[in-house]
Amino acid sequence: MLSYTEHDNAQAVEIALSGRVSTDEFDRVARKLEAFIKRHGQVRVLEVITDFEGMDAAALWHDVKFSLQHLKDFNRIAVVASPGTHNLWSSLVSPFMDCEVEHFAPDEIDAARDWLMWPEGAADV
Repeated sequence: MLSYTEHDNAQAVEIALSGRVSTDEFDRVARKLEAFIKRHGQVRVLEVITDFEGMDAAALWHDVKFSLQHLKDFNRIAVVASPGTHNLWSSLVSPFMDCEVEHFAPDEIDAARDWLMWPEGAADV
């Protein structure tokens, strides 16, 4: 299952993944995200992954194609997931991303949101 929330004022979206993701679900969210990118240019993404059981093979392929088509459309990505999921995501997509990517444990969602919204170029305090 996928849920999708836009934060226009922050040029950010939050995507929550759980259970098994179907191709239709992925394509629905991808269309929304593409429209958001067209409105804002580069965007920030928070992915919250819990109890993820995988994706249909076609959904995985659509995800890879989407990610490769939009490599330059993200300026910051925060991934909240268990370490095993971090490793999978990192090995598949992260090396191709031309943006900041940070991984957070499931109990660090507030820290992930704070990091995602932190102004670019601001010094860490």
